[in-house]
Amino acid sequence: MKLTPLAKVFIALVVLAVIGYVVYARFGDQLREWAGSPKPPVAGSGVAGPAQPGATTGIGKADFTGVAEAPADPGRAGVTGVATANVGEGKLGRTLVVGINTWAGHAPGIVANLGLEPNPAGLYKTRYGLDVKFVLLDDPAAKLAAFRKGDIDVMWDTVDSWAREASILAESGEKAKAILMQDWSRGGDGIVSLKTIRSIEDLRGKKIATTLFTPSHWLLLYMLAQSGLTHEERNALEKDFVVTTDAPAAAAAFKAGRVDAAVTWEPDLSGAVEARGDEAHILVSTAAATNIIADVLVARQDVVDRAPTTLRDFVHGWFDGIDQMKSDPAQSNEIVARELKLDAETVSGMLSGLKLTPFADNAQFFGLTTAKSHFDTLFNSAFVIWRKKGVVTRVIDAKDALDSRFVASLAALYPGQQVVEAAQPVAPTGTATVKPTDRAIINKQLSIHFTPNSAEIMPGSFFTLDALGETMVSFGNTYLRVEGNTDSTGARALNVALSQQRAAAVRDYLVKNFAIPESRFQAIGRGPDNPIAENTTEAGRMLNRRTDIKVVLSAE
Repeated sequence: MKLTPLAKVFIALVVLAVIGYVVYARFGDQLREWAGSPKPPVAGSGVAGPAQPGATTGIGKADFTGVAEAPADPGRAGVTGVATANVGEGKLGRTLVVGINTWAGHAPGIVANLGLEPNPAGLYKTRYGLDVKFVLLDDPAAKLAAFRKGDIDVMWDTVDSWAREASILAESGEKAKAILMQDWSRGGDGIVSLKTIRSIEDLRGKKIATTLFTPSHWLLLYMLAQSGLTHEERNALEKDFVVTTDAPAAAAAFKAGRVDAAVTWEPDLSGAVEARGDEAHILVSTAAATNIIADVLVARQDVVDRAPTTLRDFVHGWFDGIDQMKSDPAQSNEIVARELKLDAETVSGMLSGLKLTPFADNAQFFGLTTAKSHFDTLFNSAFVIWRKKGVVTRVIDAKDALDSRFVASLAALYPGQQVVEAAQPVAPTGTATVKPTDRAIINKQLSIHFTPNSAEIMPGSFFTLDALGETMVSFGNTYLRVEGNTDSTGARALNVALSQQRAAAVRDYLVKNFAIPESRFQAIGRGPDNPIAENTTEAGRMLNRRTDIKVVLSAE
């Protein structure tokens, strides 16, 4: 029987529908991840999308795209052009109560106050007439409860955590604003693991302890998303997370040998390594991922509205505290150690794992010098993650969770102050191997397509390279090793030369499009010398034509 044209079309549509259903059922999660997570609904639209709290919902690299949209580094130039803001008038008329935790990032305030309690000899009192009281609240839930009740006026937070808590407050019609950036975590948060685990990919099949919906959880999800682990491998790891009540408990689980790795912060991070001796190390920390965790102070909206002068002077005194710490670090460490019930050596070590942020850093962070801001990108990216995890309901945008006027009001007092950063690592030159002290913390194999027999990158590979550039922006204290590989077809010398040119082309693309210093790249042409499959079949040769990417943490 001969089919009519209409019948043929109908059969074709049925076949396509069946294929489409099979593909969606089998690869739906991966396709959604590749396409990127949906944007949050417009503010005021009500409840966010479904997902049970803590559910594994396919968090991937696309969900962190916003992190890489932060402003470029200011190039160590002085901060200029910040418009001075008028915060208005109004004083609190009583002691300002600030909730903090056992974290050295609070040191400037403690130093300016000469302790936790109001002190008539402290800078806050002598310069601004402020009575300030710091209250230790290490439990995040207890801190938020005290804040909502009004027992504290200002609370400690990280931007990623504030994205979740701001939504919780908004659900009950409560408001608050981030008013000050305290520090960048630069080694103070990290993953401790057995030494046999040398990269994020080595976590495959291992037990990891973490505390959900905290900076530790945020850091772990970010690291897994950047890695070479597959979608299925990341999901399997998430399902087997050993959940603890807080970060110290995660460290305790590692110390006791109940897990292979744990995410925590100082001083528990170093303590966990010491407890396991030679069998443990810090796998990766914010010393490598330099722009992922930022600490901020958040003020109740009623205090913002009623006592703007008090908050402005509080921020000013905080900057004074940073200056005091620079002028007398030993005495400052003693004050902080006494108040936090630590020793001065521990405080010094904790401070080495963060970067205190004076006016210039605050101006950059809050977007007072650029159209984009680190605060916006971190906050909105974290909201996407927590929304996919089902733990936020009310939609809130970064601009509604921040009041930068208190920093901007001080602009005239800090003309030309510079953002000061440590020197970035320099990659080995030529074909030198990675130094024994250096370690590739992330390993990826990418399919980057080139015009045949040339080093011209085909447009279809730009998306892949852009994702790689975003990783380099976030991992500020690393260098990238790009290794070009070929199959064995043709003369070896020509293949080595071509692979070297292609590795250099990848480097040049990232340098041009992401303003990353060329010194942070090592481009190597391996030619056919590093196969991962047999060259006797086309399938094997295709696997060998690849680009290996290693994000290397320099020990220097």
